[in-house]
Amino acid sequence: MDYERYDRFFIIMEGQSEAFAMRAGEAAKGHIKIETGNNRGAMRIGVQNVKYYEKSEYVYKLIFFGTVREKMIYSIIGTVNVNRMGSGETYFRFDPVNMDKNGHSLADFSHAIVAAVSVSDEKEPLHPVLKGMLDMPPYGEEKDEQKIESESGSGHDETEQTAAQETDNTGAESAENTADSVQTDDAPMCYNSYYNKYIAAQCFRMDRDKNVYDRVMPFKDDVTGAEWTKVTDDITVPMVSPGAQMLAAKYKHYIFGKSEKYYYLGVPGRFLREEQPEEGASGFILWQPILGAEDYKATEETTPVEVRKMAYGYWIVAVDIKNGDILEA
Repeated sequence: MDYERYDRFFIIMEGQSEAFAMRAGEAAKGHIKIETGNNRGAMRIGVQNVKYYEKSEYVYKLIFFGTVREKMIYSIIGTVNVNRMGSGETYFRFDPVNMDKNGHSLADFSHAIVAAVSVSDEKEPLHPVLKGMLDMPPYGEEKDEQKIESESGSGHDETEQTAAQETDNTGAESAENTADSVQTDDAPMCYNSYYNKYIAAQCFRMDRDKNVYDRVMPFKDDVTGAEWTKVTDDITVPMVSPGAQMLAAKYKHYIFGKSEKYYYLGVPGRFLREEQPEEGASGFILWQPILGAEDYKATEETTPVEVRKMAYGYWIVAVDIKNGDILEA
């Protein structure tokens, strides 16, 4: 795995012990967001419904496990914070090239476990509280998306399972064929297909991990027919659009959606030229008012600017699932 380039992925963690759940009858849960780049790594773990100990009888440790040449390896990442409500977030920095100080990289580990460790009895065994599988970033790796989905048993439909394969094959061939058709012997190589594959893979990854985000219904009349989630913990929009990045940072979120054929990215903004990313040049042509702002009729030519400033909504762009093309929604 190449840790020089930027990669991001999630680990969904499931409760393993009712004894360490804060609320009876409700399982503990959590997730980890991992980012790597420039041979450095950072991760954030969020946990919910994990039992809080007033007297600190137990502490919670995040541990990665794996198997290399039939030998178990592990790396203790650090202590996971839990508040009185049974939830918490903790940030860690790590070396993805040498996770355990014994030369094993992040890709050598297959499971992440949050374990309860007794403070008073060092001989007491660890108690698994949360467990998740490391689903390594599919883009650019030896495993393709379809193989990863079948290994993780996540149960995505056939369209989702073949999305990355089509991205790697159809998208690359289409873009490269297009480039070849317009190139001459003296023309430089065109690398557009890389960006298409990157955007499609990032969107596929977001759709795969959509349970991490909050499901929202932002519109009364939605021409896309998409199912939407609200992204707040990472406001980096996965495409080249300074205007979209600025709006996502300003409003501290953006929305992600999916329909049968397309992914959708929506950034908050009003129906004003200065709030349309690149004035539409980057594909953000469709604007839809948020639920409750329809009566302002912001898209009508006769609507005064003063009224448009009161109507909030989202600028939306579409991404073709098969080849990563950026299209008008």
